Amino acid sequence: MVMSLAATLDGVSRRLRWSTGRGWRAHDFAARYAKPSGDVWGYAGSPEHVRRAEWILSGLPCSRFRRVLEVGCAQGFLTERLAPRSDSLVACDFSPDAVAQTRRRLTDAPHVECRVADIRDEFPGADFDLCLFSDVLYYLSKRETELVLAEASRRIVPGGFVVIASEWRENASGLTDPAYALARLDAQPGWTRLTRTGRPFGSGEFVLAVYRRGAASDAPLHTNDTRRS
Repeated sequence: MVMSLAATLDGVSRRLRWSTGRGWRAHDFAARYAKPSGDVWGYAGSPEHVRRAEWILSGLPCSRFRRVLEVGCAQGFLTERLAPRSDSLVACDFSPDAVAQTRRRLTDAPHVECRVADIRDEFPGADFDLCLFSDVLYYLSKRETELVLAEASRRIVPGGFVVIASEWRENASGLTDPAYALARLDAQPGWTRLTRTGRPFGSGEFVLAVYRRGAASDAPLHTNDTRRS
């Protein structure tokens, strides 16, 4: 009864924040990460999520990157697959529990820095040639999404990339449709969309979009090769 009441109050608080342009917070995920199960999102035992990770990696515009920011690293399922393609990788999440678990998972990768950070308040670094948002932007309000994308423009080197990967169901509530972030980038003259693909995933759709900072003909400054579709 007490737990049910707490969950109800948390939901009410989240809806009130949402109505004032404020998205999800670390507290909203505390109960999930407190579960004794080591795989709280069900990724490790899911062939579907393994394929999803492979889709993201195969959709990246270069084979290797100099400096990468992964926003919303959760427990590091994608981080450990992204690490071999990065000279330097900053994996961040606003959940201290999630970051601690990612740090334990990547102990053998000294070039990976795991940071507790809420990108609405601060970006953990600058001069990135890749910023990956995987299943994270829909937890932000539209106002927050615009602020985060504007800050990304300042933290990514010319010729660098933003990659947005999102699962989505049309009946989802209390979240921002990922199409909003894509539309905002499409409307910005400083960004060029290179690819946007979608495929069925679970009961919804998985969408992957790649944007380059600058014109499509600009060469990235710190990447080894470029693959376009």
